[in-house]
Amino acid sequence: MPDPVLELRESDPAAHARVSPPPDDVLRAILATPPEQHRRRTRRAPRVALAVTALAAAAVVALAALPGADHAPGPIRASLAERAFAATAPRDLITYTETTSVQTGLPTLESYDKLRQWQYRDRMHNVMETRQPRGEWRYEHDQDGGTFRTLMHNDKGGHEVQVTKKTDPGWDPEELEQGFKVGVTTLVDRFREEIRGAEDLGETTFNGKPAHAYRAGPSERRMPPGTTVYYVDPETAKPLGSRTTITGYEPKIVDGKPEQGKPLGTTTITTTVDRYEQLEPTPENLKLLDAPNIDAAQQQR
Repeated sequence: MPDPVLELRESDPAAHARVSPPPDDVLRAILATPPEQHRRRTRRAPRVALAVTALAAAAVVALAALPGADHAPGPIRASLAERAFAATAPRDLITYTETTSVQTGLPTLESYDKLRQWQYRDRMHNVMETRQPRGEWRYEHDQDGGTFRTLMHNDKGGHEVQVTKKTDPGWDPEELEQGFKVGVTTLVDRFREEIRGAEDLGETTFNGKPAHAYRAGPSERRMPPGTTVYYVDPETAKPLGSRTTITGYEPKIVDGKPEQGKPLGTTTITTTVDRYEQLEPTPENLKLLDAPNIDAAQQQR
């Protein structure tokens, strides 16, 4: 649910107020008021403060009852990005996301991925099923503090378990730290990082639903690279998904240095948010962060 207090603060109603000079008789009365009366009136400031507080509270209630973005006036629609930022604010809860990603464009790189992920503090557990022209895989990942584990199965009967720890020698410390940070970064976290600075592309549809599109600005940190457009539900301000477009180039070496060769084609990755929930960290829900399949595979090594 959007944060009404944040909406009230960001909407800046005073900036849109229609201010006009008072009538002549009112202006003369104001200017003729003795200074002593002004001083006496200042003693009533607490009442004024209470009145302003009551008005602000009423405004919050009014904002909460505003119509959806499709029927709202321009200034409310313009604040959808802020509403989306507030609606996905992090809380001390388990974040559960279920997404479907479809990669199209270059035939050899086409894929279908289904991901279910639970994340809480420094813990993460996810299960991903992926289909590509060369086969099918099922990956299960588990991160708990400084330990990251992966269990892989493929359609050829192969399986493998890998364990990486922050204390393992031979790794670049910064690279290892970044890898563990990415492990507990959810799709919603990435959405929040970019939505407020994104370019508003207006109303559209996504996955058959009304949506508002926002194009993220350029970023060297984005993975995968390319141009990403996020889609937001105009009613709930929750993320509906994203579409990333990447142009591949033929590798080229000139004078011993890599350069960009001719374009090979464009790949599009469309990710749909099927479910996004925040779960209370009850004992039952915390069990969703466990990975008994990885535990069993690790014991058999």
